[in-house]
Amino acid sequence: MRLLLVRHGQSLYQALGAEAGEDPPLSPLGIVQAHRLGAYLGRYQRVDRILSSPLRRAHQTATIAAEYLGLPVAVDEDLREFEDRFTMSPPPARSPFDPDGAEAATPERLRFVERVSGALRRLLADPERDETILVAAHGGTVGAILSLLLGMPTARIWSANTAIHNLRWTGEFWVIRYLNRQDHLPRPLRSW
Repeated sequence: MRLLLVRHGQSLYQALGAEAGEDPPLSPLGIVQAHRLGAYLGRYQRVDRILSSPLRRAHQTATIAAEYLGLPVAVDEDLREFEDRFTMSPPPARSPFDPDGAEAATPERLRFVERVSGALRRLLADPERDETILVAAHGGTVGAILSLLLGMPTARIWSANTAIHNLRWTGEFWVIRYLNRQDHLPRPLRSW
């Protein structure tokens, strides 16, 4: 099994701020990023299945990429982003060498990680299956998935817009092929 984890393209919220409203769509730049992602994946990656968060910016990114891949987009409600800023950050470690000695996570963070781990359990129901799954979600969601898979509860893994994180399950362990890859975007089209 191979996982391609992708954060959505730039949203109107990122471009305009709070005036973009609740559940904003992609900005014009985000639409271009999603098209470039889809074209890149269509040319260089085998993708067998696409899962998306139901939130507009992620679902719009997945739908645009799906046009290039000729695949439907399935929605998993548990791939939603965190509900508040308290949920975003993992608990701080007491030492950079002792992530297991982290302070307790907030109840909001625990609920968020539990929700995302539910999506991950469904996603990994058959890890020996030879397939590549594209997951279009959010920075917090992608970071939580990576933290769960890699056993790094105190890690905060940031994702650029439409950056690709590529992991492969060997049957015994996860191989990180790359993180935050943006080969599909020239520098002027990159955003955080």
